[in-house]
Amino acid sequence: MFFRLPRRMRTGLSTAILLVGAALSPAAIAVSVDDDIPSAKAPVATGERIDPAKSDMPEIIAADDLAAMLDLARGYGEAELTTIENGDPVIVGEISGVAYQLFFLNCADDHTGCAIMNFYAIWDVQDVAISAINEFNRMQPFNKAYLTADNLPVVELNLSTVGGITRGQLDAAFERWTIALAEFPRQVLGEGR
Repeated sequence: MFFRLPRRMRTGLSTAILLVGAALSPAAIAVSVDDDIPSAKAPVATGERIDPAKSDMPEIIAADDLAAMLDLARGYGEAELTTIENGDPVIVGEISGVAYQLFFLNCADDHTGCAIMNFYAIWDVQDVAISAINEFNRMQPFNKAYLTADNLPVVELNLSTVGGITRGQLDAAFERWTIALAEFPRQVLGEGR
């Protein structure tokens, strides 16, 4: 018969508990505040309002601030705001000669506060190899490509707007979308090879 350590000791749980416990003891806790570091901020008192003009917090674009979203879209190419049949907003645009739609999904009954932005592009090209679609999906973690019921290739990019989105996040999404609109025709449709 051989000696076996208890399970807690074998998994290192006891060691972790001892180390964490020692680190959290009052003698081990030290607080340092350096006023010379720009990122060190004093905590905001409960109920205190922060002036966004004086804050270095990123600007949050509300889910229903379509004007700000349209303005950013126009920085990447042609774009105009319109609505679809049910009244929900959609931005119709073109980036580097490729047409796209930016649908706003999961909207409230009054067509505001939409929870999802769905970048969408479709090509009128038949006979696209599903293996090319699959390879594109493997290499593009943010995009989703597929064939419609009519065998037309589509690429999408979805973005949550719940709680708003920073201008930087939206700009990064448009950057990824611009790259997808350039790479999809080349990689999947064989254009420009």
